[in-house]
Amino acid sequence: MSNLTLQLEGDALREAIAQSILGHLTPEAQKELLDKAIQAVLAPSTNSYDRGRSPLQQAFENAVQRVAQEQALRMVQEDEDIKARLQQLMRDTADRVLATDQDKLAERMADAFVASMKRDY
Repeated sequence: MSNLTLQLEGDALREAIAQSILGHLTPEAQKELLDKAIQAVLAPSTNSYDRGRSPLQQAFENAVQRVAQEQALRMVQEDEDIKARLQQLMRDTADRVLATDQDKLAERMADAFVASMKRDY
């Protein structure tokens, strides 16, 4: 007796599962499945964390953010003036933090933390 072992990972496994499921559905059931999938992608989320954005909106916002981050990183790495200004800003900030009364700094940080927890809720 022989055994056949098939290993599929990632996209190949998802594609095999999709083909298996779709191959057993009637054309009407396939249409209904597609309609519901489209509605799900476009429907606003009921999760308060997502603030009513649909999965498609979230994906678009994530893509825009990723591109913006990549561009900002490229600018910082390639522009010596921006790099120097950021380094000076970081030095100035560190100097201010170190020169500040530590008790007052801790109190302001705690207040800011509490205020941030109260926002958006």
